Amino acid sequence: MKPIKPLQILIVDDEFVVRETLTSMFEHFGHTAQWVGDGIAGKEALMKTPYDAAFVDMRMPGLDGIHLLEWAVEAQEVDLPIIIMTGHGAKDAHDEAIASGAFAFLNKPFGLKEIKQIIERIQQRRQ
Repeated sequence: MKPIKPLQILIVDDEFVVRETLTSMFEHFGHTAQWVGDGIAGKEALMKTPYDAAFVDMRMPGLDGIHLLEWAVEAQEVDLPIIIMTGHGAKDAHDEAIASGAFAFLNKPFGLKEIKQIIERIQQRRQ
């Protein structure tokens, strides 16, 4: 069995504590993370750097997560796993994210176990 290559992950969220928490979680599992504080910066980062996944807040000022997701689905030549996160976890939000092409949906607050499961799904997909 070949070793699993660490993921390079983009975090797009306007809440500092979420960005820091996710960064720590990813590092705990041996991956690297970069973060930006809004959807416009997220779009710019995705255009410049080939990430293995992106964790994107659904509700942000300016370019929200759903619009960033829709742009990424249209613009990306590869199928980038985008995980939509929200603290407003209604069923409608989940359905909208998945219908728009999200790889997964996370309700805030989330735990280490949920992040580990999503990372494992991303890695399985890469093999």
